[in-house]
Amino acid sequence: MNKKITLTIIANLLLINNLYAYNAGNDCEVQLRQNNIQEAKVAAQKLGATDEFSSTFCLAKIAYQEDKAKEAIAGFSEAEKKATHPSEQMLAIMFKGLAHKENGQLDESLNIFTNGYETAKLGNSKFVQFERRFLHQMGDVQEQQKKYDDAYESFAKALKLASNDEERGQSYDRLARGAANLKHYDRAREYSLKGAVMYQKSGYLGEFAELTLLKAEYEVMDDDYDAGIQTLNDLEQLCIDAGGDYYLAKTYLQLSKLSKENKEEYLAKAKTIAKKIGADDLVKGI
Repeated sequence: MNKKITLTIIANLLLINNLYAYNAGNDCEVQLRQNNIQEAKVAAQKLGATDEFSSTFCLAKIAYQEDKAKEAIAGFSEAEKKATHPSEQMLAIMFKGLAHKENGQLDESLNIFTNGYETAKLGNSKFVQFERRFLHQMGDVQEQQKKYDDAYESFAKALKLASNDEERGQSYDRLARGAANLKHYDRAREYSLKGAVMYQKSGYLGEFAELTLLKAEYEVMDDDYDAGIQTLNDLEQLCIDAGGDYYLAKTYLQLSKLSKENKEEYLAKAKTIAKKIGADDLVKGI
């Protein structure tokens, strides 16, 4: 994922339900979302007269978008100190950990996310959304460190905190991948099926397709070749019926990888569709 959009995505996730004190609609944030960096800096300076946390926090995000990792991390640390509400503090912790992670400082990142998780737990049920997201970030770092047992445990804890189908889909998704890392392909199949169902119910059809592609792979790895190919055949038909050419191409790529027959035919179909829709990156280098 492009690191310059990662922070925005996490912020949107955290602020979507209006439970948190930070005003994501302040002038600095508005300018930053439009990539008006200089205007965002000016807005942040003005904001400092009335809201030190928001000013410092937004300036740190600007520094991160400018690839100034050390300045961004220092800014998020300063914002943490200036927080006037626990939710602001946890937001600063989350972004500081994320900045360390994207900068390749995994040990520091994991320590920050772990401390953030423990801080969120002190609020009992008030900050369960933070708990869940800290756990997901912990698991992601642990996977990068190849601490697969720890990552699996983090994602399992996050699942217990999920409050809707979308969140359950995300947790089952990560659990499926975590189980596969541990070569527990039977569990990976189960979780990928559950996650795909949750994504479909929530309307996240891209995520549904991605996880279904993985489900087929896990079925094959679990010595159930016929089930894996049937999963891909079903997804192929769904993509054809829905006009989903991008994922139809990805389905053919997965068939070319997993099928015992017609590998070149499937690959040719994937390349034809990718060229038609301008998604040559899908088959680049193949």
